[in-house]
Amino acid sequence: MGLNIGGSGIIKPYVKYNAKADKWFVRSPEGGDQEIARPTFLLDLKNIRTGWLRFREGQAPERVIDPSLDRSAPSPGEDFKRGFVVTAFSPKFFGGAVEFSSASIHLSNSLRELYGVFEEQGAKSENRGKVPVVACTGSEPMKDKYGTNYRPQLEIVKWVDRPAELADDSPVDDADVWKGAAPAASKPAQPAQHVAPPAPKPAADPLTEPLF
Repeated sequence: MGLNIGGSGIIKPYVKYNAKADKWFVRSPEGGDQEIARPTFLLDLKNIRTGWLRFREGQAPERVIDPSLDRSAPSPGEDFKRGFVVTAFSPKFFGGAVEFSSASIHLSNSLRELYGVFEEQGAKSENRGKVPVVACTGSEPMKDKYGTNYRPQLEIVKWVDRPAELADDSPVDDADVWKGAAPAASKPAQPAQHVAPPAPKPAADPLTEPLF
């Protein structure tokens, strides 16, 4: 049996959005980031995961993923921020299926709104079992304590059948998912039992893909 320590040295293909520069990048075959135009792509929102992410220059991202979308993991500590991990697919823009993750508050807010639309449209009979095609149609400047950052405008433009190249599974490793104990169930109250009073004694003191 091998030891489950160290790192594999393998970096997954990814796409990322730089909210400070309002630019999109993919990991190039040579290993660096390559800028691309505003993309249109399939986004596997059915399998999106949320959690705590920490990004540091020159290091692989650290993650503590929520057990489910409706149950958050506790904060692991300093510099971790709430974020998401999801699989995106576009042969044209990304070269296939890639990981899309971020802890940017502006991108996360944009994606949260997109997810609301996904739930609403996905409930329609004609969209069930399909995957949304998402287009970045622009961006909105947002001023905050870090200066001006940008919020991408993401829009679902159509729904298509899931391609074979886009696996219907989780975008995160199981090892990254928080395995904390679930809240203990409260025990039912035991009925009081009658006890005969003792003999009197002295008183004691009381006591939450064309497009792509």
